[in-house]
Amino acid sequence: MPAAPLHHQLLDTLDTLPPQLRSAALWMLDHPDDVALLSMRGQAERAGVPPATMTRLAQRLGFDGYENVRDLYAQAVRRRAIGFADKGGALVARGKADGEGGLLGDMLAMAAGNVQRLGDGEVLAQVRAAARALGGARRLFALGLRSSFSVAFHFHYVASFIGTDCRLIDGAGSTGSDALRGGGASDALLAVSVKPYVRATLDLVRHAVTHGLQVVALTDSTASPLARQAQAVIVVPTDSPSFFHTMLPAFAVVELLAALLATQRGEAALDAIAATEAELAALDIYALGSERRRVPT
Repeated sequence: MPAAPLHHQLLDTLDTLPPQLRSAALWMLDHPDDVALLSMRGQAERAGVPPATMTRLAQRLGFDGYENVRDLYAQAVRRRAIGFADKGGALVARGKADGEGGLLGDMLAMAAGNVQRLGDGEVLAQVRAAARALGGARRLFALGLRSSFSVAFHFHYVASFIGTDCRLIDGAGSTGSDALRGGGASDALLAVSVKPYVRATLDLVRHAVTHGLQVVALTDSTASPLARQAQAVIVVPTDSPSFFHTMLPAFAVVELLAALLATQRGEAALDAIAATEAELAALDIYALGSERRRVPT
């Protein structure tokens, strides 16, 4: 296995570091994967130092802050292409070492951090650009397969609720490309895929591009094969202490997109919401909390 990104730099500076920075550096040397997966606060706790020490160590190494260090280690983990089984083994080992409480705390801390990162100016600019592309389209298509399917479905469902002509490409009966029939330059496709990228998703996106559709990619890297085919790209973090990548930030992004589409549509969105609610009520879709359960006689 190749050395961790800062392995040699940490070793070279170890003897010159004051005690707290040295403790943090030793912990990083011994736990390179945890540098990528755990929050800064969680790492500081395990290293036995205050969180500010991790920031000072990052600055000592030439970085603006510790998040830059975490990103560097996360990229290294992704390049190693750890499989689900390998990550599952690491998860089980961590559960035995830290207990359920430690594991759950790490997962929640990372989930909160991942969502908080969506508030970065760069990500918000990506979301706004994507919303403009989607909002200007005559018709929308939503595509996501395997772990990304639920994200695409959620976008399709909420966008349809506000009256947007949005079609879900679910590929039932291997008819995925059929849904794009008639699509063209006035239409847009929201495609969702993160590593490991689903080949069928990439093929369908290529098909959409040949028909002139604008592609908005919701993915995990600007270098992903999906991003390279898109006119607008939103990058979300997927790192998780669990064996499976997280889709929570992707869900948050499609909710942001749907909200922006609603504001763009204005009164038309309000009329569509009212019509949808009336139809759902007429069909008696929802069980209201005030209803009493009927007892058979």
